[in-house]
Amino acid sequence: MSDDSAPDFAMRRAVEILAAIYERANKTADVRPPPADKPILLFNESIALDVNTTTREDVRKALGVAFSYPAQGWHTYCVRGAGGKREFLSLFFSENDLISGELYYPKVERAPKLESVDLRFRFSPGELALGSAFTSLPEYFSRFSRAAEEMGAYREMFEARFPGGAAYAMGNGGLIERLALYALREKDTPPR
Repeated sequence: MSDDSAPDFAMRRAVEILAAIYERANKTADVRPPPADKPILLFNESIALDVNTTTREDVRKALGVAFSYPAQGWHTYCVRGAGGKREFLSLFFSENDLISGELYYPKVERAPKLESVDLRFRFSPGELALGSAFTSLPEYFSRFSRAAEEMGAYREMFEARFPGGAAYAMGNGGLIERLALYALREKDTPPR
């Protein structure tokens, strides 16, 4: 019997132990942090966009008429972000109520060449804007556990729940490129 089998056995056992640890860690339930205690808003000094209370009339009074993009039903404005960078603010209504708001960098060639207005939107509370680092997210955000391949253009996604809705911060390379709010009703439970 040679001593060559001892390292192979030890290495195999080490791999088995590491595999067992990995499997246990991945079987642990995805525990979300407690929800934010108040609604998260897409905020600007002209208007606070809240999926619980904002109406189509509120938006028209503050922002004017929108461009229909990226699809029918969406109302999009072009705003100027940090450093003069173009950002799109896309809103979706159910009847008269705001049910979705997204702030993002336009990434596709076919994006309309809208003139930007000098309005800077951010998540409030937290003062998160596009270009912010994910490390600046408040404690009520948690990493969205879907595989990066399933999330399209964004490799990183974080979610926070709040009364009446959910907020998402998405991006790449540690920086936020999209902020989104969605109204949720009691029965709505999107997959994680």
